[in-house]
Amino acid sequence: MAKQTGPYCITGCIDNLQFYRMEGKYYVRGKSSLTGKRVKKDPAFVATMQYAGLLASASRTASKVYRQLPMQQKDYRFYRRLTGMAMQLLKQGKTGDEVYTLLCKATKKKTQRA
Repeated sequence: MAKQTGPYCITGCIDNLQFYRMEGKYYVRGKSSLTGKRVKKDPAFVATMQYAGLLASASRTASKVYRQLPMQQKDYRFYRRLTGMAMQLLKQGKTGDEVYTLLCKATKKKTQRA
């Protein structure tokens, strides 16, 4: 990743170079050959897709639990923590219903402390 210098900075692609802006600074890098289609189809990325599926399931389950919280207790950081907890439970082999039940219990403990 190289920084762009000079009076004009650009974003976009030119040949095999990707020009972009990040945190107010301009950079350039080589264009990646990796595509979404390859990630979804290539056997080398089977584990990646399995974890993506787990994360999707964890996110949906955490969302169901989070929606039940009273408005004053909602905090996006807590939603992300719920998603992480759900992901760990799914990795341990728990079913979606078991994860939902465990997350509900965890949120009840949080609401009782608050």
